[in-house]
Amino acid sequence: MDLLLSAEQEQLQTSASKLLAEQGGVKRMRHLRRTSAGFERSVHEKMASAGWFGVLVPPEQGGLGLGLTELALLLMETGRALAPEPVAPTAIAAYALSGGVRSAESSSLLEQVVAGEKIVSLAVEGDGSELDDTRASLAAMFTSGRIVLDGTRAGVPLASACDGFIVAAWSKDGPVLCYVSRSASGLTVEEHETVDGRTYGTLTFRAVPADHLIAAPALAAPLLQALYDMMLIATAAELVGVMSAALDMTVEYLKIRKQFGKPIGSFQALQHRAVDNLVQVISTRTLLFQICDQGIVASSEMASALKAYTAGEALALTKSAIQMHGAIGFTDEHDVGLYLKRAMWLAAYLGNETAHRKRFDRLSQFEPV
Repeated sequence: MDLLLSAEQEQLQTSASKLLAEQGGVKRMRHLRRTSAGFERSVHEKMASAGWFGVLVPPEQGGLGLGLTELALLLMETGRALAPEPVAPTAIAAYALSGGVRSAESSSLLEQVVAGEKIVSLAVEGDGSELDDTRASLAAMFTSGRIVLDGTRAGVPLASACDGFIVAAWSKDGPVLCYVSRSASGLTVEEHETVDGRTYGTLTFRAVPADHLIAAPALAAPLLQALYDMMLIATAAELVGVMSAALDMTVEYLKIRKQFGKPIGSFQALQHRAVDNLVQVISTRTLLFQICDQGIVASSEMASALKAYTAGEALALTKSAIQMHGAIGFTDEHDVGLYLKRAMWLAAYLGNETAHRKRFDRLSQFEPV
């Protein structure tokens, strides 16, 4: 069963859709592909003014105090519009800052992130696809009262355009979360292009001093797990938006494209395929909302189940959309191809369908009684 939105949730989703449409929608994404920044800071600031980046932050810390359902509604709209701004990483980074050690540095940074004055991304995965749980990739050493980092972090969205990073590293006592500015001494960012024309970065730390600590080992371990699972849910939410827009575009095409003197949407085979695609959208969206309803910290097994299911369904649907468009769907000039490319990247990001089926199986194993 699909979610029945409250009046406030409907208003949030409608305002997000309107904001993105006013900025140019999919046409803006075409213009920004393969540009140096890949997104517009002016639009990022408008999102901040609408409260997007404080959606998971408690009101006493300057946020909206909402939950994963509201974040999912925002991300479904960014998926529909292919908006390139780092909405999910920024909102989840703000949550990390609000849940870490209460310090003057973290409070100031949180305020700037929520206000859109600074863009902070997450660097918590070992190889850009899985949560890191060893010191092999990035080690943290406490030296003269400071945290010094050595190693790498991969798969960081829009790394070269961010102001800084929330980094997960491993000390001798366990994981730590800390903030590192992009201009930190010894930090290099290698940029890579994604299939959909955006960028991600590989961060290399060579004796890089962290700006300040966000969470020590006792607090960092559960917080780090929650951040990773949130990113899985956020990625799935954006994929649902991608699926919905690709299906809507395809249905409109079926109404206007004529063959043998009548719209191809009158052919039963294409009607059946469109209905199958609609079922995919509804089932995926329903699973998303059910998991978001668990609370702001969802179970890791269900986060992986959602990512696995959504990745597979999104790829199947966007491929189906290409096929129903015929030859024009294969051209770069038609927008439907942009949705397939976005689905390809998001399906692989943070682990593909196979990886998360394995993670779900591992996490859901029960000890024998």
